[in-house]
Amino acid sequence: GGTFTAVGKDAEALFYNPAGLYDMGFQLSVINPLIEINDNVLELGEDAMKAVEKEDETESLDAMTDLVGKHMGKVIHGRFAFFPHFAVKNFALGAVGQGTIDTRLHNPLSSQGAFEVQGGVIYGPTTGFSIGIPGTGLRLGAGFKYMFNRWVVENLTVSDVTNTEDNKLQDKLEDQFSEKTDFSLDAGVLYDLPYAESLKPKIGFSILDITDLDFQKDGTGLRIPMRANIGASINPSLVGFMDTIIAVDYQDITYAYDQDSSFGKRLHVGGELGFLSRHILLRAGLNQGYPALGAELDLWLLRVAYAQYSEEMGAYAGQDKDTRQLVQINIGW
Repeated sequence: GGTFTAVGKDAEALFYNPAGLYDMGFQLSVINPLIEINDNVLELGEDAMKAVEKEDETESLDAMTDLVGKHMGKVIHGRFAFFPHFAVKNFALGAVGQGTIDTRLHNPLSSQGAFEVQGGVIYGPTTGFSIGIPGTGLRLGAGFKYMFNRWVVENLTVSDVTNTEDNKLQDKLEDQFSEKTDFSLDAGVLYDLPYAESLKPKIGFSILDITDLDFQKDGTGLRIPMRANIGASINPSLVGFMDTIIAVDYQDITYAYDQDSSFGKRLHVGGELGFLSRHILLRAGLNQGYPALGAELDLWLLRVAYAQYSEEMGAYAGQDKDTRQLVQINIGW
């Protein structure tokens, strides 16, 4: 469900609440590729390949026009990411890289084009640390990112996509790419509540991307605004399970993403059950009002994780969901 603000115990805390680094042990991830696609990629991929592979240009154009008309309004999403890192108690250092492509299909007769494309790459170093105040159950954390971004936002016609001669499509997109670097700071707190100790309750608060990660030029491009998140979690001891976690987050409490004011889009709920000393993990939750499921298998030097979740593409939870599948393989300690 994307609930990490009050959880910690992992280097991923760098992206949610750096105060959570204080609760982790040694961690080294050498190779950890993540691949994510939405359901529409599987549904449209075969038809799109058939259309592009037609030798006759007119037939290819007609086939692609039919495909766009059939699936008008749908989003095609793909993401590839990696995060090699080193972490010990209260400190983490890593390099993050991510490539994303999102394409929405429109009316093929539209003057703006049948394909609304935005995507690119973002990568760079990130680090963070956390300190604990003895006897208080309070941890404070801070983080830093320096990111390089290469991004494109462009509208394409059906003929742009089907015309494979002389790399015209590649050249058109290449001309529209913008490149920029920026840095941001993160800060967070994590606090052990002094009651119901058997449940190990925690609350967390973080401010991410202070000063914004702003890669925009002339009002277009990627911008990740400064935002504040709050979360709570419990870590009860249950017979037969190891390190059970139940958590809830409310992300972007100041509505930095001002395109909407939906409560449901910002609410995240999740739970995790661990078996065999956390070598098998089962996860479930709600992400922006939609069910999320996942599992992870830990074979010591090799971990394999899978998740299915839905992202809200509309202005409010329940309007326009985009269901996604992701797989990650991690080699490390």
